[in-house]
Formats: sequence, C-alpha cells, structure tokens
Amino acid sequence: MKHLLRILCAVLAFTCVLACAGDPADGQNTPEPGDVTVESVVVNETDTVLETPAPIETQAPADTPEPTETPVPTRAPLPGDIATVNFPNYDTGVDADYSYQSDELRIAIKVLVDQEAKQTCYVADIWMRSLNAFRTVFAKGAFNKGSEEGEPIAAREHAILAVNGSYNQGLTIHAGTQYKGLRKNKGWNSGAVGAIYTDGSLRTYRLGKEAFDAKKELKNGLWHGWQFGPIIIRDYEPGPGSDSYSLGYKARNMLGYYEPGHYVIVTCDAGRDDAKGMNQDEMVAFMKSLGVKEAFNLDGGTSAVMVFMGETINRPTRRNDDGKIVEGRPILDMLVFAEYDANGVAPDFDEVADKVSVNRGN
Repeated sequence: MKHLLRILCAVLAFTCVLACAGDPADGQNTPEPGDVTVESVVVNETDTVLETPAPIETQAPADTPEPTETPVPTRAPLPGDIATVNFPNYDTGVDADYSYQSDELRIAIKVLVDQEAKQTCYVADIWMRSLNAFRTVFAKGAFNKGSEEGEPIAAREHAILAVNGSYNQGLTIHAGTQYKGLRKNKGWNSGAVGAIYTDGSLRTYRLGKEAFDAKKELKNGLWHGWQFGPIIIRDYEPGPGSDSYSLGYKARNMLGYYEPGHYVIVTCDAGRDDAKGMNQDEMVAFMKSLGVKEAFNLDGGTSAVMVFMGETINRPTRRNDDGKIVEGRPILDMLVFAEYDANGVAPDFDEVADKVSVNRGN
C-alpha cells in the first residue's frame, strides 16, 4: 500500500510541473534572446551589517600652466647675424650701474667694489645679435697713425661701450683683414692669440705650444684677432698661462666668452687704496667665478680704460707724463660695441638716449 502511495505522489508532482511550465511549442513562455537578465546576488548569511564604503575623494585637476611665449624675431636675418645667438628678450640691465638695452644690443655694466680685497672692477655683460656690432678700431682712424686717448676714439665710433685692445703688440686682425703678423714670443704680452670667429665664438692659441696659422684661420672665419695674453680661462678651467712670466698686481682688462653672441669685459682699476689691481691667480679666480667658457687677457696697466656713451667710467692708473700726473695714457686700438647700420655708421648718442640707463651714484 505504501509503495502504491509513493508512485501516486510522484505522478501528481510530475503533472504539476508540466502544468506550470506550459507547452514550449506555443512560444508564450519562452523568453526571446536578449530578454534574459542575469543578476548576481550576494547573500549576507550573517547578522553583520555591511557598511557602505565611503566615496573616494577625487582631486581637482591642477591649473594648466600658461604656455611660454616664443620670442618673435624683430627683423629678418641680415649678413653678419650670429646664427646660434640666444639673444635675451628681457632687460639685462635691471640691477646694473650702466645699461644699454635694444633689440640688437644689450649691455649691462656693474661696478664691483671689494674693500677687503682692495679691488674695483667694471664688469660689462654684452649680448649682440650681429657680429657687426663688435669692432676693433685704430687710434686716429687708421692703422699706424699714432696713439690717442680712449674717449676720442670711442666718440668717433659713437660707441656705446669701448675698451682698450692689445696695443697692436703683434698679430692684428680687424674684420677679417690682417694688418700685422705674429711677432716672436717675448713673454706674457705676446705669448698667445685671442680670436673671434664669424660664428661668434672666441678661441685662444698658446703660441709655441699650439699650432696657429693666420692665413689658414682667416679662411676658417677668423674675424678679429689679437696677440697678447696670457690665456686666463680655457673650457671653463684655468688657462695654460705663460712659461716666462707671472702677472703681478696691475690694472687689468680681460675679454670673456660664454657662447656665440654673449661676452663679458672686465676692467679692473689699480693704484689706489680701494684698487690694487689683480695678479694672475686673482684674474683666473675672478673670471672663473663669472662662469665664462674662455677668457683672454688684453693690455692693462695705464692702458686699461672703459668708456660708456663717450665718457670714461673707470679710473685709469695715474702716470707721470713729463712731470704732470695724468690718468691713463694714449692707446693704439680699442674694442668697440655699437649699433651700426648697413653703411657701417652708428647713430649719435642723442638718438639712442632712450635706451640708456645710468644708476651709478643714485
């Protein structure tokens, strides 16, 4: 009997299943493709209440920096332009004692006084777009015509800045023209050559130790050249100096080079309580502190003079001139910086007065 009841219950259960499922042939209860949604259900089988996680804080996007403006060329390229010059588009003379600022030439001069070391130096930082802004000129307007004070030489050129050169000690090359050849090395003031090339670079040669052929170098772009020395800095390190002489304390005049189109001239006074000049070691240390790549010594002593806008701004060493004590002495050549036009003429000082700033003594 029990066995019969079990069979009857099974039949009834199967019949119930068929009734609930319906006939698959009529299609009424068969889901269409895509209508089936599968959900994942997580059952919390414990009595623990699950905490809702706190939302993750997102940081606001940082401000987008303003794009740096690319300097716009002020003019089309001209012959003589230094191809790789990184000419600054800002005023380089903000803190200078003397300044000249234009889109072609930037000169900023600082007067550095070290009372403890008894040194007074005039440091002229110079930027130029074109090598035409840099000249070497002769006294009285021509080679071998005699000597002249620095101010009239500079005034004739309308020079923004001018300093004495090499006194034509030996090799003399101005604007690609050789006026005088090498002379035999007679010591510190003729043992090296400093040379500016048409690409704006400054290179130095130690005569007797390094090969130098003026004709060959002229073909390689040698533009200005002076025989003097010694070499103060070479490739950021102390230069080779001189075999026969060590410079003592005197007024100094040095030409330094950073990169094409960027130079520095340092003129140091001597002969006073606040200005004893520099010896060779101090020259090396000072030029190295400026970070120059190359530095070359030019004529110093009583010749050392710096002229800005037609006026001498340093105090040249005094000397006895036939019983009369005077400052400085007549010189044979100068390094000159000015804005020359296509005809090689620089404007009068009154035409560029708006580009000049003098803060010394204010």
